Amino acid sequence: MTKSTLVTVALMVGAASLSQAAPKAANADSAAVPQQAAAGFSLGSWAANALTLFDAERDKAENPYIQEFKLKFRAQWQVSALDPAGGTDRLQGAAYGRDRAWNNEWRRFRIGAEAKVFNRFTLFANFNIGGLDGRETFDATTGDWSSSRTEGVLDELFIQGKFDPVTVTLGKHKPAFIGEYRTSSSKIITIERSALVNQLTAEKTWGLSVKNADSKARLGWEAGLWLNGYHDGTWAEPAFTAADNAMLGLSLNYALNDNNRLYLDYMHSFVREGRETIGYAGPGARDVVALTWEAKQGDLRLMTEAMAGFNVLGADGRNAGSENVYGLTVMPSYRLSDHFEAVVRYQLAAGSNGIESDKRYYATNSAFSQTCDLLHGFYLGVNYYVCPSNPHAMKVMCGAEYLNSHGTDARGDKGFTGWSFTTAFRVNF
Repeated sequence: MTKSTLVTVALMVGAASLSQAAPKAANADSAAVPQQAAAGFSLGSWAANALTLFDAERDKAENPYIQEFKLKFRAQWQVSALDPAGGTDRLQGAAYGRDRAWNNEWRRFRIGAEAKVFNRFTLFANFNIGGLDGRETFDATTGDWSSSRTEGVLDELFIQGKFDPVTVTLGKHKPAFIGEYRTSSSKIITIERSALVNQLTAEKTWGLSVKNADSKARLGWEAGLWLNGYHDGTWAEPAFTAADNAMLGLSLNYALNDNNRLYLDYMHSFVREGRETIGYAGPGARDVVALTWEAKQGDLRLMTEAMAGFNVLGADGRNAGSENVYGLTVMPSYRLSDHFEAVVRYQLAAGSNGIESDKRYYATNSAFSQTCDLLHGFYLGVNYYVCPSNPHAMKVMCGAEYLNSHGTDARGDKGFTGWSFTTAFRVNF
């Protein structure tokens, strides 16, 4: 961990301590603060107010052109340790006597801006800032570990307009299909999403999407068309090309009642044969289907989803021959108090030579293959919300996960089996 990372994390943790010590901010939204926290300082409300440079209603400055302008900031630093089955012999670098179970990185560090204009449109831009500490990787040719640097690149850039009864979005934005992926990275309650979710979803890329404007409607829907190609090596990443063709996304959701909603998602990639490994941003299979049930009862939440990918894309020497993959995720959580939430997740994924475990640490620090036939995963986590009035503004997440992989990849290597222990500190304003 470099000195710059230590200083930055220390500043973020120091800011968190203000939530318990500082006096109440004059502009804090006390109505949104739980009763227990209402008497104290709301860091979430204070930060949101400070980063909102102009608000016509707040500032009592009616403006027909600009109604609001605010800065956006999202950061996530995390550290993880592996305990693979087979012990240190299954860690990268063991043959050189330089095995390493630990790794740390800036998982996300984004700065952007959002403006509401003409009482109808929202303009949004967000950048991943480069030059920060990334994961350390092992070089088998030299026997050394080396620290990488994050890459500066455009994350999102779009214009969104509300034209009752629909909302239209144009630009680089997320194809938000499959429940865990539909949930923003700032609001997910596990440190990483399930393996098959990461494998099947599409990257943020350029496209056009339309959905019903009322997110609480009994029957909701969304449809979109995105380009599959991206990443031309520049900050702007224009990539306005159809070289990799496009992907189509469709979604229907239905509210059984105020506390239960069902989602049915479908994605199809029109990718050309052999193009799925060249700057490809589309879904991980030619066709993806997911059924999600989200429910809540008091402090208890539940997300359950079944998903399938047909004709897996990007096959290489490790998963060549895989065609279809299937998965199931069950994720209950319980809000223990204003500040604490517990979460449990079970994930199952199956597909001959076709399942990829999370690439971040299982592939970086272990000598296991990241590909297998069958994967079981059990995750247990506790999240501490610094600002109960805005829980995802600042939080500390601790999670332990056990993965059990069955079968070997096309080269005969076994998939990862063992434990991972991860702690993450997240800020989102």
